[in-house]
Amino acid sequence: MINNFLKKVRKAPWVLGQRLTKKPASDQSVISDLFIWRCSQDWNTYFELLDMASLFGDHEQHQIDIIFFNDRGNEFHRQSIELSGLYRQVLDISDTLSALGELSGDYGTFAVFHQQIPSGVSEIKSFLSERGYVSYQYKNASLRSYMHGNLDAIDNSLAPLGGSSLISRRYNLQYLLKPNKDYEIALVNASLPKKIVEFNVVSFSGKAHIRERIVLKSRQVFVLPIKNLPSDSRLIIRSKMIMARPAIFCFDNNKVDVFHG
Repeated sequence: MINNFLKKVRKAPWVLGQRLTKKPASDQSVISDLFIWRCSQDWNTYFELLDMASLFGDHEQHQIDIIFFNDRGNEFHRQSIELSGLYRQVLDISDTLSALGELSGDYGTFAVFHQQIPSGVSEIKSFLSERGYVSYQYKNASLRSYMHGNLDAIDNSLAPLGGSSLISRRYNLQYLLKPNKDYEIALVNASLPKKIVEFNVVSFSGKAHIRERIVLKSRQVFVLPIKNLPSDSRLIIRSKMIMARPAIFCFDNNKVDVFHG
């Protein structure tokens, strides 16, 4: 009994009032992840879209709002798109962005909000969340690499929902960085306040290969390149995010794989 009490006391600074994601302020909110877009000569981005309301048996015409943010977390474009019922739609994100003219950067984030909430969702006082598949095509490769949504990151009032910690936390990447490959580590701040983030790439002997310290604003994404590692290495991310889980772009010559770390 005493041991269990002491365990709870030790755990308290890490869990009290520190949820992974916050509950939206409105019961009518809809939620999205903050997906990463890449648009350049080498990169094309796509999104796999399903009509959520139709999956619940509502077969009327439905729409989504898609909102784009630049690499500083600022909104620069939004539009509504009609859905195709039970058919899967593939949105060409790069084509949409290219039509806007010259962009200020070649990556950022976007959110997808469904306009119609199925009655089955509202009846149980839950929220509709878009965490579908985003895919990336590198250098016009014949195959794209897919990655699923990771987090309930933002609601349709554009309020970030990511939790913040009272104490700095360490996130150990769940992947071993190899010396014969190059990487780009993409991290999004889905919380409201800006965060100081430290990236440390270290060997198993503890020798530091890369150290980077940045300030990441709300909704902002940062991409850290990692090249020419001398040995197998680990990535440690320190911040006050509850879970600073990045997206990993792994390069092997002209092939790329994308996944969460």
